[in-house]
Amino acid sequence: MNIVDYIPYGHENAVTRKQLRRMTGKGDRAVREMIFAARRETPILNLQDGKGYFIPTEEEYALVTRYIAQETKRLKSIGWALKSARQYMRGHENG
Repeated sequence: MNIVDYIPYGHENAVTRKQLRRMTGKGDRAVREMIFAARRETPILNLQDGKGYFIPTEEEYALVTRYIAQETKRLKSIGWALKSARQYMRGHENG
């Protein structure tokens, strides 16, 4: 089963993870893992607007730019959160 077969083209056709679970018969964790794996080959976007997942069309270049900015911001946030955890670990390496 390829999750890409269940994810439509175009933001206006986006599907939620709940819909994907229903369509595939898989649980939430399995659907998330399939999306994660498929994103290595296919641009699957979720703009965090409640509409869900979709594959962008050629006309949706601006949405891809928006998605990249959204995920870059998330990546930076994770980096800052890890910084303090790493500092903690360095302070406790010898103890």
